Amino acid sequence: MDTVVILDCDRKWIANYKRMLASLQPPMDCRFFQKPEDAIQFLSECPAAVVACEQDMPFMSGIEVFQMVDMLSPDTVKVVITENKDVAKTLDTINSSQVYRLIVKPFFMVEDIEKPLREALEYYQAKKGQEEEAVQKGRQLEALKQQIKGLSSCLEEKRRRYAIFSQTAGGMIWGNLSREFVGLSPAESEFAAKACEELLQEFLRYAMFEQHGCQRHLKQLTQRFHRPQQGYAFQFGSQAKGEIPPRLMARIGYGMFLLGYLCQEVLAECQAVMGIRQEEGDYLLQIACQYPQGNNAFRIKNPRLRQLLGHVVEGIAMSLADRAAGTVKGQGFAMRLMFRQEGSVP
Repeated sequence: MDTVVILDCDRKWIANYKRMLASLQPPMDCRFFQKPEDAIQFLSECPAAVVACEQDMPFMSGIEVFQMVDMLSPDTVKVVITENKDVAKTLDTINSSQVYRLIVKPFFMVEDIEKPLREALEYYQAKKGQEEEAVQKGRQLEALKQQIKGLSSCLEEKRRRYAIFSQTAGGMIWGNLSREFVGLSPAESEFAAKACEELLQEFLRYAMFEQHGCQRHLKQLTQRFHRPQQGYAFQFGSQAKGEIPPRLMARIGYGMFLLGYLCQEVLAECQAVMGIRQEEGDYLLQIACQYPQGNNAFRIKNPRLRQLLGHVVEGIAMSLADRAAGTVKGQGFAMRLMFRQEGSVP
């Protein structure tokens, strides 16, 4: 229960306040004082919600009392009690002490004192509520900052690991494939090396960062590979029921990326269809690609370089899936990659 302090040096007025405010206790806890020093001592021990103070007192003025209130209980709402003859002093008090309400003597109706005190108390409670809400929001903001800091640390750690893995594996790939580059021109060798490096970087990105749902992957792949105005028509779809587990979806998404990347690097134009469906609880990625006849169908003119890139992509795809099969027929190829859920029976 919030405390309301009423200070008036006139004993008769204190008696009037007690009589008029008797019905308000509770919800108000009214404390009455005739001596300013007693009121100040009380406020030093028990901060009040509202202080209503007589302006003209012999030993301490209302301004001086409110100055002490501001030091002892800065959140307290101040109300001036004054007589009509003290208008100049009252204005001085109001201007210097941020007074909330003014009560003018003499008054004889209960509501003449009850109403301003009740409004002052409501104002105090509303202000405290806003402060508590601001504190709560500040705590929530600080908690969010800590969460963001933690996520940023995890992200930085992933990026650090990504850089280490990429550099290490890139060197391994270059060493293992260097023999395959014999007979290629410097430009062709550089292209093959960069292609292998990009495939590795994409793998690490999918494995470490692309933990998204199926629709997000399909949207990203469509934006990257479906460019009909340039001769590349790709269709992606899923018939899987429910949400595919994120880590499994990352493997499936990378498998789709591999084939899209191979088509756009090797072929001048093509039409490809990729779809995901469930088969006895596991997930099957089916890929079919058609391209025009003739040597003009290829962006990479060197057959050995095309074969090298095809073998790299095929080898990654075969290692990525739990079971894989592929066929080449005429001006097209097809591939099936099966991804088994954890715990399923082979």
